[in-house]
Amino acid sequence: MSFVLAFLAALAAVVVGTTLYLARRDRAHRRWADGTEGLLIEQRRTSQAARIRSTHSTWATHHGNGLFPDDLQTHYV
Repeated sequence: MSFVLAFLAALAAVVVGTTLYLARRDRAHRRWADGTEGLLIEQRRTSQAARIRSTHSTWATHHGNGLFPDDLQTHYV
């Protein structure tokens, strides 16, 4: 019986911990995403990733380090 109670307490602790972690993470992301600068950066990174995916093969994209020689100069711009 004590094993069942300990298991349920651990399960409840995991659920509460996960909920708190996700709530804090969501709150932190909302704080930084209010400005248009963050949105512009996200759009630029998304378009850059789409360009890299369309330029290079699937194997090179998924098994490489993500930095191709011709993209090294523009990766962090």
